[in-house]
Amino acid sequence: MTSSASRGFTLIELMITIAVLAIGSALAYPSFSGVIRSNRIATSTNGLLSAFNLARSEAIRSNRGGGVCPSSDGTQCEGTDWNVGVLAYTDLDFSGGWSTGDTAIRFFEGNKALDLTAVANGGGVTEIAFDRTGRASQETTLTLKLTECTSGQPYVRNIYMRRTGQARMEKEDCQ
Repeated sequence: MTSSASRGFTLIELMITIAVLAIGSALAYPSFSGVIRSNRIATSTNGLLSAFNLARSEAIRSNRGGGVCPSSDGTQCEGTDWNVGVLAYTDLDFSGGWSTGDTAIRFFEGNKALDLTAVANGGGVTEIAFDRTGRASQETTLTLKLTECTSGQPYVRNIYMRRTGQARMEKEDCQ
């Protein structure tokens, strides 16, 4: 008598395995999308804080000043729309702000899934400049939130730039 051992899966076993995987994925997806949103806001907040810290430390190190401003291409400052991207720079000519000839240190690209606004004294902000001692030119509040922010979700970050040059971050729920 010959015995033949079967090596493989039957069609039924394969279909059951795929069904279990599909059900598990469907249950995990909503939780995973929350993790993605949370990581997106955390990464962008950390990038913004690192831009401020980099510009401030370069301002102190070079003894010239520096700053952070909105920029779409990383070569110059542009307007008050902080959503396009952020440029950290060194103020080589002691002008107290971005001007031709200043050195771009690092460019942080904007994220279309987030909304970033900067307000100081009730108006839009074109840049946050640091003098050679690391003090900020003005107190500024930056608000970073998801563009699709549902009420009660913890996806808003407020960054408060103090005149001392120190940035403080607070978490907030969507409104």
